[in-house]
Amino acid sequence: MIIVAISLLLLVLFNDQAVSSKLPKTWKICRKSDPEINECLKVAVENAIHDLKDGNPSLGVLPLDPLRFNKILIDQGNGPVSLKLEFIDLDIIGFTNMKITSFKNNWKEMQFEGIVPSLIFDGKYTADGKVLVLPVKGDGHCRYTFDNFVIKATLKLKEFEKGGHHFLEVTDFSFNMETDRMHVQFDNLFNGDKALGESTNAFLNQNWKEILNELKPSISKAFGSGYKEISNRIFSKIPIEEFSPA
Repeated sequence: MIIVAISLLLLVLFNDQAVSSKLPKTWKICRKSDPEINECLKVAVENAIHDLKDGNPSLGVLPLDPLRFNKILIDQGNGPVSLKLEFIDLDIIGFTNMKITSFKNNWKEMQFEGIVPSLIFDGKYTADGKVLVLPVKGDGHCRYTFDNFVIKATLKLKEFEKGGHHFLEVTDFSFNMETDRMHVQFDNLFNGDKALGESTNAFLNQNWKEILNELKPSISKAFGSGYKEISNRIFSKIPIEEFSPA
């Protein structure tokens, strides 16, 4: 059974004292009556992601690139990858360089795909377990680099009214991912044994596809939870009529 525990830095990333019901002036408005609204929203969402790289004080959002997760715990007990892997102070670097490639929305469900040319996970880790046939144990700094990181997301939406305005709530954020290549570097494996550490990192990089396929469900669940929270923080401050009037 896969158990995923995630603790976000929401008190750092978001400032709840900031309240706004106005769309930032630089963000694109897409009218519901527009027959090409999905194309409009594709451009609008991509622009908004880029714009949030340095944060947005009026929305109470601090910079999103890098985006830090305080803790992600992947406890995977069965299968070829049997591993307890904890990431601490993990920075996600490059997310706001995403290019949206497709977008569909019917106000009950939103689907989009995007590609990030280079995405980096950088932080601290602790690991104990087995990857394929190889024992893995260590703690220290780690870095994952993904080439052409593809995100496929589905958001379940619910509309609600507050203060005479209509808002959206994301009730579920399904996050799936693919990549052309994953490169990993774990420092201080096996208490700093250089030979074992180098051979283990080489093995992990040679077998990256099999390893990523085993870890995908856990990683996707963790990041889906994180980006659901971010989406709701933004949607709760901007009424639908601000970004998509009739």
